[in-house]
Amino acid sequence: MDEQDQASLFYRLSGLLGILGALALVGAVVAMTAAGTITRLAMVLYLLAAALLASFLAPRVEELGELLSSRTARQGYSVVAFSVAVIGILVLVNVVANRYSQQLDITAARQFTLSDQTVKVIEQVNQPVRITAFFPEDEFLQRAEDLLGRYARQSPHITVEVIDPVRQRAAAEQAGIRSYPVAVFELGELREETLGLSEQDFTSALLKLTRPEQKKVYFLTGHNERDPDGFDQNGYSAVAEALRRENYVVEKLSLVSEREVAADAAVVVLAAPRTPLLDFETTALRDYLNGGGALLVVADPQGETDLNAVLEGWSVSLRDDLVVDPARYVPPDPGLIIPVPVFGHRISSSLPATTVLSLARSLEVDEDPPEDLEVRPLLMTTDQAWGETNLTEPAVEFNAGEDHQGPLTVAVAINQRDSVPSFAGGQPPPTPTPVLEGVEPERKGRLVVLGDADFAANGFLSQLPTNLDLVINSVNWLAEEEALISIRATPANVAPVVLDRQQSIVVFYFTVVFVPVAVLLLGVVVWWQRR
Repeated sequence: MDEQDQASLFYRLSGLLGILGALALVGAVVAMTAAGTITRLAMVLYLLAAALLASFLAPRVEELGELLSSRTARQGYSVVAFSVAVIGILVLVNVVANRYSQQLDITAARQFTLSDQTVKVIEQVNQPVRITAFFPEDEFLQRAEDLLGRYARQSPHITVEVIDPVRQRAAAEQAGIRSYPVAVFELGELREETLGLSEQDFTSALLKLTRPEQKKVYFLTGHNERDPDGFDQNGYSAVAEALRRENYVVEKLSLVSEREVAADAAVVVLAAPRTPLLDFETTALRDYLNGGGALLVVADPQGETDLNAVLEGWSVSLRDDLVVDPARYVPPDPGLIIPVPVFGHRISSSLPATTVLSLARSLEVDEDPPEDLEVRPLLMTTDQAWGETNLTEPAVEFNAGEDHQGPLTVAVAINQRDSVPSFAGGQPPPTPTPVLEGVEPERKGRLVVLGDADFAANGFLSQLPTNLDLVINSVNWLAEEEALISIRATPANVAPVVLDRQQSIVVFYFTVVFVPVAVLLLGVVVWWQRR
């Protein structure tokens, strides 16, 4: 066999070597991907692929030279150069986007935007907080990782690290992790863990870490009130759990044995008592409020009106009626009203668009309160509403002279303040007394009265969780934790749509009347043109 035949044979065999080289290269990539690193097998396959592909290219050097110098190759160079430029621009844009990331959330429920409360809590972080998420690889957990990433992007003081406890078992054991998934929040020596993966869980852990002081909220007990430990439809366990997420300690208060409100009470809640308070209980609550305490009164129609004895001297009293508002209610039940928030107060200004009350009673508010009281309505009805006083056989119609004419107040906030001293005209006002350093100013009493209790019960909150903001914002204001007043995150799978009467009418006529009639007319026009 001469040299020409040998070259021809090697040329044909090199094609087979090229195929084997390509297979070796694919095998090397698969081996490295499966192991997650370059293994010895992958390295051997890479070297074998390089040798085989070199054998394939060796007898084709001249062909490659001619191909690269051809007109088609020169056109290919342009395409390659253009492709490289486009890829380079995309890489640059990706690098810039990762460094200066911004997101646009166009979902109706704002599922990919941190809630107002979370943003406020993050803005108060002024020390390094490290969040370590021990999450195994899972598509569901990817959402939690993305959520923690939004926390880190919101503040330069927050860093997030994700550790797979399955592949990095040593790191998980060193951190003391025995069960997962879990997120660990650390601030110096302080540490908080949460097994929950929602925004509510993460924000609660961050809040407990950055605000270690826990204030106490007491629920009065002994009069068939709404139970903060009750998980039934009428219980208030959802409210209690929400308060704990806000870093409060929730306990019950019995004045029968103590005869006075606990000294560590930040807020006392009267959640719709159904039996009368004893005289000494009324006295204890009134002394607590007048002495700078904070009281939340939640009352239902046909409830105990002796609560007015507790409210005496605070320019507000509970009426014995049932609020009906034909202009803003949830059909078909006229007892489900949608009051209008009165903006200008921290509580009502931070409420969601829709707060629904169920069987509410109205409040009588003094038009000319004392100078030492600041009275601010929170929720009002329209002027078409009225307070039905005939509760034995209520008729859904207004009776002049008997019922209370709207607009009606159904929620109010009142706080004590220093009286404005009088001074003679033409003279400068007196200089206020300076506050001495190290001396805490005298605490002023605060009061919130809500004319409904059902709106915050477990059964109602399961249908409309945004109602929770009204009661929790009220507690935050009463406890002088105004920085926590905000709109909270709701579960991602809950997107309630509440329509009042006018909105329901518009939707009905548009979908049932306007659209079918428009389609019918369009059909008539087409038929007329084609006849």
